[in-house]
Amino acid sequence: MEAQDKRINLLLRILLSPGVLYTGPVDTIPGTYHEPSRRPGRETLERLLTAAEDQLKEEELDLFTIESVLKRTGLSVGAFYSRFPSKTALLHAVQARHHARLEPKILSALEDQLRVQESLTEAVEHGFGILIDNVLEERELSRAFMMLSAFDPVMRAKGEQINQARRQALEAVLQAHRDEIRHPDPDKAIDMAYAMHMSAMLGRLVFFGPTNVLHFGVSDQAVFAELKRSIAAFLRGDLDCGADAGA
Repeated sequence: MEAQDKRINLLLRILLSPGVLYTGPVDTIPGTYHEPSRRPGRETLERLLTAAEDQLKEEELDLFTIESVLKRTGLSVGAFYSRFPSKTALLHAVQARHHARLEPKILSALEDQLRVQESLTEAVEHGFGILIDNVLEERELSRAFMMLSAFDPVMRAKGEQINQARRQALEAVLQAHRDEIRHPDPDKAIDMAYAMHMSAMLGRLVFFGPTNVLHFGVSDQAVFAELKRSIAAFLRGDLDCGADAGA
């Protein structure tokens, strides 16, 4: 348990360090911003970040502009450029702020799950539930960053770091039930289970939202409840996937 605590604390320090948006040197990141040292500057920064978050939550990505953010704050163009060199830099900062808020909740909850005496089926329900519930709680921002990551390598790298940390924390929860996993390769089975979850989340948030014909009027709750049942059945060996599944 002590080793697990150290790992989660290390992941948090790496992922949530101010300005660290990918695995390369910080001073080479295009659009890196720096935290202001004085209170008025910090307050202005918070206003910009909050306005940018609200814009992403309420409008489509193609309507996200510096002007639209400034209109929400009443700040000047000069106030913006004194803190960010570009719209991209602002989006990077919003992504970092979003994960700084979300990841401690997710990793702490998964860490707590390690102390719970439960079956594999219950571990799947609770472990994947932690990921799903937290992402859907900030659905619009999660969707925006998934879409932006397709074109922004810095944002994509940050997302990959976050996903690695989440996957490793969830893997620890499921590995505690390794003797209940009937797949011939339990490690591969856990990786496949996480891939199922991510594929469903990406599809639901980005491609098959409420306005898409393939949404079929099915709620998020119903979709992800069925996903968790399917993952649990797959890991238990209830589904005949064959010995070479995922090869």
